[in-house]
Amino acid sequence: MADDVRVSTPSPTLITPFMDTKTYPGKGLSISQLVFALNEELKRTVYSPSCVLDHRGHRPQGHADIPCRFTLDEVLELNRDALAALATIREWINSFVPINRAPMEVLFLISTYLPSKKHRFRATFVCRHWRRTFLQNATLWSHLRLSKGEAYVEALLKRAKGSPLTILASDVDPVGTVMLLQPHTEQIADIEFPNNRWTDIQRFSEINSGPLPLLHTLSIRVVRGIDSDDPDLMTSSSHSLFTGAVGLKEFRLHSWGSPFLSHFIFPNLTSFELSVESEEQFRGSQLLDFLEASPMLQVAYMKIVAILSLGDIPRERVVVLQHVESFCLTASDGGPGYKLATHISCPSVKNTLLTHMGWVSRDTVAPPETFPTSDSLNAIIRQYTISPIEEVRIETTTGADFYHFLACSLTFRSADTTVIKLRFELSGYEDAPITRSVFTRACRAIMDLPLPANVKHLHVRNLHTIKTGSITQIAHDFVGILRSLGSLEELTIYNCDMRPWFPHNPEIVGYPPIRVLTLSDPGRTLRGDVAERLVGLAKARHRLGLPFERVTVRSDLPLVGVGERLKPWVGVVDRSLYDRS
Repeated sequence: MADDVRVSTPSPTLITPFMDTKTYPGKGLSISQLVFALNEELKRTVYSPSCVLDHRGHRPQGHADIPCRFTLDEVLELNRDALAALATIREWINSFVPINRAPMEVLFLISTYLPSKKHRFRATFVCRHWRRTFLQNATLWSHLRLSKGEAYVEALLKRAKGSPLTILASDVDPVGTVMLLQPHTEQIADIEFPNNRWTDIQRFSEINSGPLPLLHTLSIRVVRGIDSDDPDLMTSSSHSLFTGAVGLKEFRLHSWGSPFLSHFIFPNLTSFELSVESEEQFRGSQLLDFLEASPMLQVAYMKIVAILSLGDIPRERVVVLQHVESFCLTASDGGPGYKLATHISCPSVKNTLLTHMGWVSRDTVAPPETFPTSDSLNAIIRQYTISPIEEVRIETTTGADFYHFLACSLTFRSADTTVIKLRFELSGYEDAPITRSVFTRACRAIMDLPLPANVKHLHVRNLHTIKTGSITQIAHDFVGILRSLGSLEELTIYNCDMRPWFPHNPEIVGYPPIRVLTLSDPGRTLRGDVAERLVGLAKARHRLGLPFERVTVRSDLPLVGVGERLKPWVGVVDRSLYDRS
């Protein structure tokens, strides 16, 4: 209780036998003693007839002469002291709850599992102990959403103390809120612009133009401008953005329209992700300039849905990315996309993916740019395969509607081996001209590879609906691939109509030696005539002294009798081929 309560000397008649007159009315008394004294004082003065106001609201004559041993200020002070004492008592009681007897580190963990900042705010009001504990954990308050306003951001900056900050900046952030970050730029570790205009990003960079030594990740998603009369362009005099981020490691840029890559220079960047969708031309030279200014890159993923312009790139220019281990370039402009890849070299790459994507009608044939030309393909292989190649994969995917989404990917995987794996994937739900022509172009691209004799693994995928009129053409293309290859470790046919792969006269096909034949999800096509062809192929291989060492069929359907018929001609038959009841 308060030590400086000022009261009149009490009347002896009001002091109970257990009261100390020297400390009355507040000093040194217990709660029960104080309550008793206050109650007696109320009876004697406040509720006495002489102290009651009349109906007009005036005090009677002689009111000032009535002695009051407790003034209003003293009572209010005692009330505050009593509340503080009760709060302390409740806190002591709360400390005996089992969860609050856990070590501080354990209680910290509770906050890390809360799903959102809103729940963390609520958790601080559970009790004083939780509040003190969570407020001490500065990292809980280091994620700042600037759209919440100045009061919110200012409160979190105080709670975050000196911990690294993650900033979420939207297009509605007031300038005052952005300026609150100025004294804290050296704490910023991550910045995300989830849905912004270029002018917003430029303003943020200019306001917080100081050093950004901790900035590790910068993520920008630029939206398309709504008003064509008010183009979203940075001023021509604007300097490079985020120049203080000399240690930036990860940069993600998704942009409608021009990406303004020339405004970003990050010499220590290790991961770069670019996605551009534009109805305008995209100058390939600005991408090459950016890559050349990022010599420490290890991962690069780029998707360009635009008209690629390569006219200002000298033919002999090649940007060498010495440290890149994973490289992916997807372009909607197929031929130019492959040509752009020829201006990049990744001698240490372990995984390279080059993809052409677009929409085509099912009643058309595959456009010439679906796969790279021989010149482009040979240049790409030279520049991305200095280390031994483990896998080369060409994938083609089409849709089932009238308009097919076509994606053709050329993949290289390098490892400590001289084996080349070649996988061809085609997903077409209808036997349409586009499906047949894509298959033909893919086969030709495979045969154009510089070292086809080293290919050891061939995979055909998702060609599961073929009309009778197309079987001959597809079989002819497939045989052309096989004749261009050397011995195969494995031939895998997945989710395909089996008829093109197993001809009626297997002796004259000229298949190379194939050690393992794997049929995955053949469905009902491995019955009747097709099953006869498979057995005939196995028998022909055996007569030629080139038998299959293993034949494996992975299927949920019963394959009645096929396994027993294959056993004399195959070294090992997978158990899934045996009859199942």
